[in-house]
Amino acid sequence: MISRDVFETCVTRAALAPTVHNTQPARWVRDENVLSLFCDTNVGLTVGDPTGRDAALSCGAVLEAMMLALSAHQISAEVTLTGKDTAPNQGLVAVAHLKLSDGTKDGLHAQLEHRFTWRAAFAPGPVKLFGWTRSDARFVMDEAGRTWLAERNDWASFQIMRQDGFRKELVNWMRLSDAHPRAGLDGMDRASMQMSATEARMAPFALVKFWRFLNAFGLTKGLVSEHNVTLTAPLIALFHADNSENPVASGRAYLRMCLEACSLGFAGWPMAALSDNLTTNAQVCERFGIAPDRRLVQVIRFGIPTGEATARARRPLSDVIR
Repeated sequence: MISRDVFETCVTRAALAPTVHNTQPARWVRDENVLSLFCDTNVGLTVGDPTGRDAALSCGAVLEAMMLALSAHQISAEVTLTGKDTAPNQGLVAVAHLKLSDGTKDGLHAQLEHRFTWRAAFAPGPVKLFGWTRSDARFVMDEAGRTWLAERNDWASFQIMRQDGFRKELVNWMRLSDAHPRAGLDGMDRASMQMSATEARMAPFALVKFWRFLNAFGLTKGLVSEHNVTLTAPLIALFHADNSENPVASGRAYLRMCLEACSLGFAGWPMAALSDNLTTNAQVCERFGIAPDRRLVQVIRFGIPTGEATARARRPLSDVIR
């Protein structure tokens, strides 16, 4: 049976995986040599993720991080996915069960502490892939392709941000002050979003209170534009999966891609609007030859960061272990 100390160490490391808006929905239960992963759907995004697909993807990333963390202790696991719906407001939903056994170390586990999201400009110049490729990702490196993706991303982001409910939900997950009651625990803080103190103070007013006024004067597109910063990314990855694949499984593969990129010195910055918007999702698939039996899961910018990672906001073990 896995010891409590090893279990808690692995849960802590698994929590380093990225989750949408840093909601951290994964919860763990230990029963001798079986670990069960649950999704806390009460912390889901009711507007941004009404079907729970992003929550499942997030849990999948945490699941793969757990597998890697266990491997550092030469523990393997037979994983059974439940396939249960993870739509919001259902409470705890079991998504996977792990039956533990002896195993071998997966060297990719060493990247868990080094991976981070970089929401600013990347270092100039081409990147070296050293032969890195993936069958589930299309790598876009040419200027024309990256420029097109940058334009489409701005368009899709603006369409999504025009929804009042989405903007309010987004602001609700922002931790713009150290005095916020959830600061350091979850959500997106000012440092991780690369916001100045002034931008942080103004964000709730610009995105909620005065949005309609600013929009009437054509000022809101500039608020959401990432075009220039996007073009500093020398590599944009189009991550795709089989249409029938469980999103938890897709989340596992997505994390491995991000950790492989990290091993090359890259940080990533998701362009979720491109996959979330049905129009741009279809356009990206058509332009870059992603087959009809595949779905575009996520688009992510990769490059060499121009700064250090900020402190991670993470829930305490008492929240994550049940």
